[in-house]
Amino acid sequence: MKKTWIAFVAILTLLCGCQAKENTSAFDYGDDIAKAQEIAVISADTSEVVDTITDTEKIEDFVSALNLDQWELKTLPDNAAEIGSFNLAQEETIKLGQTDTDGTLYDIATITLYNGAYVSFEIGGFDMTFEVSKDTADYLNGYFG
Repeated sequence: MKKTWIAFVAILTLLCGCQAKENTSAFDYGDDIAKAQEIAVISADTSEVVDTITDTEKIEDFVSALNLDQWELKTLPDNAAEIGSFNLAQEETIKLGQTDTDGTLYDIATITLYNGAYVSFEIGGFDMTFEVSKDTADYLNGYFG
């Protein structure tokens, strides 16, 4: 019985591990990105915030313009140069027994833009690189031009 139980746990662990690796589409994180309450636009040259987006409608427009369903998982080319990044932040989720948050914003994700229409996307300890459409790259480049 003990050997059967160990075998069952081992198989279950392997199956769960395989499912976790399948989640490599940026589209799967669209809801998380849409929850952002603030997007800080940071220049790669100066490491300073050049713009901050806090308006709900502008954040929705930003998320829509990303065209997440068109992002393709790729390897970042060796010659890719960082243009800038977008730090997405939101308030902590209200937990059981809480009625309100303290208004503090916490980083939830970072999108780093590179030349050649590449972005790296870091969320929850995962860092992935994608090739994006020319329209998306042009839109994101507009924040640094």
